[in-house]
Amino acid sequence: MALPDRLLIFLGRTFSGHNPDDLMLKQELPPELHWLADLNVRVDLGSPGIKSDYRGERIAIPTRKPRKSQKHPNPQLSEEQKAATTALSRVCILIEHAMGGMKRYNMWSIPFATA
Repeated sequence: MALPDRLLIFLGRTFSGHNPDDLMLKQELPPELHWLADLNVRVDLGSPGIKSDYRGERIAIPTRKPRKSQKHPNPQLSEEQKAATTALSRVCILIEHAMGGMKRYNMWSIPFATA
């Protein structure tokens, strides 16, 4: 978890290999404890079930573009959906950069010594 100014405020355990974001979140912050109830939460499309798993009024997730089908050969998002997704992406990219900085300096894999 990070603030928009790239300050990391929580770093959970690291997982090797392919792990879905929502599975890792559930392991770190169990939904039954209502961790996100009073927070402004912005997530990417890697956590589609967060609104159903966690209680909170201020959970923002971008709108996924509908799949192409025979009924809808050229699916599009509305202008409001595009604007909301763009605004959310502008905040989320700063958080992605904060995590990228941790990876750049190999801080993900260095264990902390405990006293």
